[in-house]
This record gives sequence, C-alpha cells and structure tokens, in this order.
Amino acid sequence: MASKSQLRKSRANRPPDSPSPKNAHITISTHKPWQIAVVCAILVVITLFAFHGVSNNDFLTYDDYDYVLHNLPVQQGLTIESLKWAFTTYHSANWHPLTWVSHMIDWDLYGNNPSGHHLTNVYLHAANAVLLLLLLLYMTGYLGRSAIVAFLFALHPAHVESVAWVAERKDVLCAFFYLATLLAYGWYVRRPSWKRFVWVVLGFACALMSKPMAVTLPFVLLLLDYWPLRRITFTSETRARRFSSFAKLCLEKWLLFIMAAISSVITVYAQRAGGTVAALQTLPLLDRLANAAISYCRYARLAFWPNPLIVYYYYDLNSIVVSTALLSLLALILITAACWHYRIQRPYCLVGWLWFLGTLAPVIGIVQVGGQSMAERYSYLPFVGLLIAVVWLVGDAVAKRPRFKLVAQLLAVAAIAACALKTQAQVVIWKNMITLFGHVLDVDPRGEIPNLNLGIAYMKQGRNADAQQYIERAMVYNNPGSNTRLFLGDVLQAQGKLDQAAQQYRQALAVVPNSYDGHNDLGISLGKQGLTAEALQQFRLAEAIQPESATAHSNAAWILTETNQFPQAVEEFTQALRSDPANASTHNNLGVALLQLGDFERAAEQFNDAIQIDPSYADPRRNLVIAQTGMKSNKVNKASK
Repeated sequence: MASKSQLRKSRANRPPDSPSPKNAHITISTHKPWQIAVVCAILVVITLFAFHGVSNNDFLTYDDYDYVLHNLPVQQGLTIESLKWAFTTYHSANWHPLTWVSHMIDWDLYGNNPSGHHLTNVYLHAANAVLLLLLLLYMTGYLGRSAIVAFLFALHPAHVESVAWVAERKDVLCAFFYLATLLAYGWYVRRPSWKRFVWVVLGFACALMSKPMAVTLPFVLLLLDYWPLRRITFTSETRARRFSSFAKLCLEKWLLFIMAAISSVITVYAQRAGGTVAALQTLPLLDRLANAAISYCRYARLAFWPNPLIVYYYYDLNSIVVSTALLSLLALILITAACWHYRIQRPYCLVGWLWFLGTLAPVIGIVQVGGQSMAERYSYLPFVGLLIAVVWLVGDAVAKRPRFKLVAQLLAVAAIAACALKTQAQVVIWKNMITLFGHVLDVDPRGEIPNLNLGIAYMKQGRNADAQQYIERAMVYNNPGSNTRLFLGDVLQAQGKLDQAAQQYRQALAVVPNSYDGHNDLGISLGKQGLTAEALQQFRLAEAIQPESATAHSNAAWILTETNQFPQAVEEFTQALRSDPANASTHNNLGVALLQLGDFERAAEQFNDAIQIDPSYADPRRNLVIAQTGMKSNKVNKASK
C-alpha cells in the first residue's frame, strides 16, 4: 500500500490539465475577503461614476415609449392583471416576462421620471461587473486578471447602448441572471448534487425570461468545463475517453438544452408574429452569411477600438463586397485555427474565442431580425470571451517575463481609463433623440431608421421644416413604406398643408389598407378640411380595425359634434371612456355634448370627473359653472310650474 507521502507526491505531479478526482479543477483563491471586497467596491464606484450622466437623459421614442411610456400594462405597476399580461404577451415581438416585471417595478418606484429607470440599468450593470469578477476569481483564483476583465467589461464604451437605453433593460437583466447562473454552476461543480444543480436551472430560466439571447448558456458551460474547470482535457485521455467525458457533460445538461430549444421556438414565433423577421426573398441567405462574416470581424474590431459607435448600423446590400466577406471568413478561420493549435498551452484563448463566436451566433443575422446589420447591444456578453482571452494571454506572457509586469499594469490602467472617458462621452450622446440620431447621421447619413427618428424628434419640438427634410430623406431608403409616409403626412398636416398630407395618407393606405393609423390620420386631415362625411367614414374604418381604440371613437365623436349629431357623439365619447377612463379631455368633451342635449346633471358629473383627473385643466371648470347654472334654471322652471 502506498504511503501518505507517496499519495501527496502523486497528486502534486498530476498534469495541470488533468481532471481532478472530483471531476473538476477549481483553484481556491488565497486572497482575503477584505481584499476582494475592496476591489468590488472600487469597481462599483468607478462604474457608477462613468455612467452617472444617464440620470440626465430622457426617454427615447425609439422603443422606450413602446416598453414604458405608452405601455398601459407596465403603467399599472405590479398587479395580478399586469403579471398575467407579462407572462402571456408577445408584445414588442418577444417573450421576456421578467423584463416586463422589472419595468413595472420601476414604474411603481419612479413613474414617468426617466432618471430612475436609467439608474436601474446602471445598478444592474455594476452588479454584472461584480458578478463577472467573482465568477472568474472563483473559477481561476486570479484576482488581478479577474479584476482587469471586470473593469474593462464595466467601462467598455460599446456597452453604453445596453445601459443608457431604458428599452434595453433586457440586456443587463439577462446578463445578471446569466452570470449568476455561471457562478452557480461553478459552485455545483465543486461539489455536484441535484440540489445545487437546481440553482443552475432556476438561474437559466430567469435569464431566458429576461432575454432569449441566453439560449447560448449551455454551450458556454461546456466551454467552462474545458477551461478553467478542466472537467475534460485533450492531453492524458484517449480519444474514446474524451468523447465519453464530453457525452457525459452534455447529458448532465440535458434539461438546459431542452429549455434553450423551447425558448428558441417561442422567440421565433413571437418575432414572426411581430413581423420583425426578414424573409429569404427580401434578404437572401448568401447575403446574410456574407454579412455575418463581416460583422464578426467588425465586432472584434469594436472590442479593441470602439470608435465610432452608433445606435444604428445600416444594412446596405450594395456595400457587401464578396472579397471583403471572403477575407473576413479567412480571418475567422485563421484565428480559430490558431486558438485550436494552442488549446493545450493556452486553453483560455480557445474558450474565449468560442465564447465570442457562440454567444453572438443567435444575433449575427442568419435569422435576420430588424433592419440593422449589427448592433452594439449584442456585444454585451460576447465581449467577455475576448476580454478573458486577451487578459489571460498577456498575464501568462508577463508571468514568464516579470520585468514587463509594471509596463503591463500601466497599459491595463491606461486602457481602463481610456474606456471610462469614452464611455462618459458616449453617455452624453444618448441624452435624447436629436443628439443620438444626429450623431448617427454625422457618421453615416444613410438609412430610413435614423433619418425618420431624427425627423420625428424635430417634429415633436415643432421644428416642422427640419422634420420634413429628414423624413423625406428617409423615404429614399424605403419609398413604398407606409409608416414613413404616415409621419410625412403628420409633418405636412402640422404645417397646414392638408391636401398634401391627405395624399400621403392615401398612398400609405394603398400599401397597407388595414392600417389603423392610416385611416385615423386621414380622417383627421379630411375633418380639418371640412369633409366631415369622408372623415367619419375613415374613423369608422379605424374603429373596425381596432374596436377598443379610444382615439378612433373620440375622433368620430368630434365629427359628430361638428355636425350637431349630439346623441351619436355621446355614444362615441362613452365608448372611448370604456377604453380610456382616465382621459380628462374625453370626459370634458362628453360633458359638452350632454350640455347641448340639455342633460345638465350628467354633464356636471363628467366635468367633475375631468377636474378630479386633471385639477389644472381649466375648460371643465368653466363648463361646470354652465352646467350648474342650467341645473338651477331647470329647478326654477319646475318650481314655477
């Protein structure tokens, strides 16, 4: 029998890449808890400082309205009904109930104050940076390298889009659960048990319910099994044993793979239902593959040289050059081959590179969602892989040449400082729609989305001439687009060009005949021209498309009031209040119609309701006096009789 000293010696001589007896290799950190706490505290403080400017930023009409400001279920706050909606809706072409719940909580806390909504994103981002640091420290034992990766992740300018955009709450929330799940997996691997694995399953479920991009997590776990957990190796095992070990690791995660598959099916269904998935006829597969190869290289460049950064990268098929796509593909193959070649000496390079490629795969454009060729928000988690590979590669190089340690440390500090400065500047660009899309068009003047959004922003400020210029430019990139024509009609109508506005609305309806907005907007234009019969017909068509729409019923009531059809107007206003009972203007208008019918008591009730909803609203106060005078007059008449 071998002595204890012999056993200790045999363990010490085990190759570093060999699996340990517990089927994992996790280096125990020798750093004291207070040291780790200090680094985490510094990380949080610097992150909050770099992003503090978001508290001055506005909501953006670019999705923030859809997610928060014009979302009635979210504005109900946390209620049974709103929770049911969150878990059953495909609103915004996604199924992410926990994201909706987080917005509901924010609405309960901050209402329509954008500062609080923005700061929640920042707090989550800071928490993600701490989780990343703890994850790498827990799995590798390196505090310095883990801290550098976490700082670069926290302060990387490309991540401003995910943090400074309220609608991208799903990014930072998903990443929180994603990283927490990886940490739970490391805890499970240290002492495997089904009770510990339950936390992995729960964390993954929460990540999927925050954003479906988390479907890549089971594959990342397999990468971590190779390094740094070393549950599988390429050195001391035969090919058959390696396959057996890999098969066992896959089987261990069978439930996670099933969850990922179910989430993928739900997501494709939701996005197809929302009309955001491009068909092969409009975007051929070869073009998608070419753009994917080019985009992978562009993402890698942004990781190391994040300039310029813009919210919208125009997808121009004419700019996809075959030679560029082939060179990009060759670069990807060569980097992958190099990482594979050094998989034993530098396993972190292969893991980091495959992490980058794999986590970007769902959004690289093979299944094209939206009109952009790429997006910085998609890089939020994928860049972690590149950061790990580079930091560990430099760390190992410095470990072999200690005289370069100070130089490497200074370069790391310089890189972190540069990222922090660029991030602060980028946060300012996200202040409002004009600064955001003005910056986009300064970098790249092409594309319907940036021109249209800048035009809408100017229109909201009453700068209609400027708005018209950009909306017409947007038409160049989507000439038959009905939505853009509707906005062009709106800006023409705001300038009093009613005939031209009506023409744009009719052309938009020729493209999409069942457009609720098209019929409603055309009705308003016709009504302002005095064409009441035609206007009422358009509002009736709008009501048929969206029977519960308060706006269409209110507009129909407006026309009926103009033509002295007060009983019908009362019916329309009443129907509008069923859908939107908190609309002070509709209560006031219903009261006015009732005044015309001599129903002073019911009119007074409506004016009182309007005053309760909006105490600063002057019209119902004046009208209430008229209604009360009429009620007194009726009493006098009855008494005299």
